[in-house]
Amino acid sequence: MCIAYLSFSYARGKFLNDKIDVNNRAVVITGCDTGFGNALAKRLDSKGFHVFATCLFPTGTGAMDLKASCSNRLHVLYMDVTKDESVKKAFEYVKEHLGSSELWAVVNNAGIVKGFSVDFSSVDDFRDCIDVNLLGYVRVTKAFLPLLRQTKGRIVNVTSAAGEVSLPFFTPYTASKYAAVGFTDCLRFELDTWGISVVSIEPEIFL
Repeated sequence: MCIAYLSFSYARGKFLNDKIDVNNRAVVITGCDTGFGNALAKRLDSKGFHVFATCLFPTGTGAMDLKASCSNRLHVLYMDVTKDESVKKAFEYVKEHLGSSELWAVVNNAGIVKGFSVDFSSVDDFRDCIDVNLLGYVRVTKAFLPLLRQTKGRIVNVTSAAGEVSLPFFTPYTASKYAAVGFTDCLRFELDTWGISVVSIEPEIFL
């Protein structure tokens, strides 16, 4: 019992109390109009990170709230993760405005929920979910990999518990999230050689 306690105390001191030096570290977050992305952008800004918060509606309520409540370290910019050109332009903006900061992390958070059961879901429902929840992650990851290789940064993919446990009557969404989890697992192995960490966060559905 004593040995177990000492081991836990050592681990807690070594890992749980680690401080992250946020100086000159930048984070790109997709899907910051609402929800997790919006909350994370505010949180990281308050901690001192240089935040690039991408929004589908950069003049919408969520984007305006970020501009009003956050420091001038936070940039709000347009990104449609379903459009290659939009992702490319966002990448060029980030690269141009990093300044002395390094790209510490990319958070693939943008996602949608569409459809119902197979009978009541259209092919377009499946296509739309896959285009955002899987291919959106692929587009953003491929665009920012050159910068992440330079910094040995990290990719954080916000997938879903529905990517591990099937969720009937949310079939298009569930299928896309299973694909996103598979993509993340493969990416983790492939990028380990480059010193890039890949993390999957799997929350319950957030509407």
